Amino acid sequence: MTDTALRNSPITLDRRLLLGETDYQVTVFPTEDQRLDLCIVSSDDDGQVVSEISGSLAPTDLPGLTEVLTSTLAGLIAMTGPPGTGPATTPTPRRHPPNQGARWTPADDARLRARYHEGAGQAELAAEFGRTTGGVRARLEHLGEIPPGGRWRPPRADPPDPTTP
Repeated sequence: MTDTALRNSPITLDRRLLLGETDYQVTVFPTEDQRLDLCIVSSDDDGQVVSEISGSLAPTDLPGLTEVLTSTLAGLIAMTGPPGTGPATTPTPRRHPPNQGARWTPADDARLRARYHEGAGQAELAAEFGRTTGGVRARLEHLGEIPPGGRWRPPRADPPDPTTP
């Protein structure tokens, strides 16, 4: 849609989606300052409002906000849902690592430290934990395994055998 069409359109988007028993109403209106007012309301099968979110968006910020919301909401699912409901068990393909934004558990920390000391690389650990390489690095810095901004040098699990040629 062109900028002129956006300004002249009374309703840019009015969409209703039914996912399971939840009805989602999404409405977007253009504003005088060329922003978009967004409102999303979900209601149960009895018509009771379950959730509502609204705000004003700059059209140029939509790609970045998509990334931020996807990551944030995936993390909230992992933090607030029962075990096994987080992004790691969602069968649909994702562009982001499945655990991006999720809290690290003490068991994750212990396993991450052990794998780091075994010599696993950043990409290997990112794939294994369903995180980004930056997320793995940040966690190892937080755990004191890597100095902030330091080089990635996982310690060797076993010192080399001097008698082996």
